[in-house]
Amino acid sequence: MVIDTHSHFLPASLRRALQTRPAAPRVIERDGVTYVEYGARSAVPLSPAFTDVDVILERMKEAGIDHSVLSVTIPGVDWFDMGVAPGLADECNAELAELCQAHPDRLSGLATVPLQVPDQAADVLKQAVGKGLKGAMIYSNVAGAHLDDPERRQFFAAAADLDVPILLHPTYPLCAPTVAAFGMIEIAGFLFDTTTAALRLVFDGLYERHPEFKFIVPHAASLIPYFVGRIDYFGHARPGSTGNLSVPAMEHIRRFFTDTVCNWPPALSLSLDFFGVDRILLGSDHPFWPMTIARGVLDDLGLSPGDREKIESENAMRLFKLEMPGG
Repeated sequence: MVIDTHSHFLPASLRRALQTRPAAPRVIERDGVTYVEYGARSAVPLSPAFTDVDVILERMKEAGIDHSVLSVTIPGVDWFDMGVAPGLADECNAELAELCQAHPDRLSGLATVPLQVPDQAADVLKQAVGKGLKGAMIYSNVAGAHLDDPERRQFFAAAADLDVPILLHPTYPLCAPTVAAFGMIEIAGFLFDTTTAALRLVFDGLYERHPEFKFIVPHAASLIPYFVGRIDYFGHARPGSTGNLSVPAMEHIRRFFTDTVCNWPPALSLSLDFFGVDRILLGSDHPFWPMTIARGVLDDLGLSPGDREKIESENAMRLFKLEMPGG
């Protein structure tokens, strides 16, 4: 069994809504090609791999992936008016849940939620889990606002009460104006935005309030494994710089889950050393990245068969509480 925990889907309801927006993020036509435009200098062609389940299933077969956990792709519903976003999120989640119900052996799903309306985001999550979705994917900022705003704590409390995982994913980054050259928004800006969003939540006390919170910080934990020593140093040298936590911030950060999306074995090796094999999940980031490269990054790590099985299936089965038909 091979499970891809980081694969994206664009529901038809979200595509239609994005087509009505006069400014990014939106769906636009340019030179005969349809794009999802996230912001200035950041867009991706809207290929059938985002929307056509038959294409997704065929690519899974080509990549040797048995099951995919699909998440509603960026930009989600965060940029829509508060009166519209909850209903639109419900539509997206219902569409994804129906897709998973039609292919229970091949697909599971993660909800999208309207974090600009935190109390309703909690309700949307509860309804989505009731439809069979396994958790939610949230984005590294909420239409330019921070995830750790106190009003959003009620959403994280709801996720903790439901005992479902939350996947953090980059979106159009807050630092975009400083990296808006070449491809640096996606190359560097996405990772910086995810890193700072995750750290802000930790320093704000996410794990003080919810010690068992199931939080997935993807892309080999973004930039965090590379400067854990700085986090630890400043936590000791400058009290308050990592929040007012009862334990060193590193004890909370080690509770993250992460995935294999990095295409660079040394980076994944560092994440394995820091988090441990029980917290690493296979991911492809399809269709932004080819699904066929998802497993290749593991080949050069010299993993034992047991450790590779944990990464490719066992950890995902446990975290998402997956029950395969006939399994």
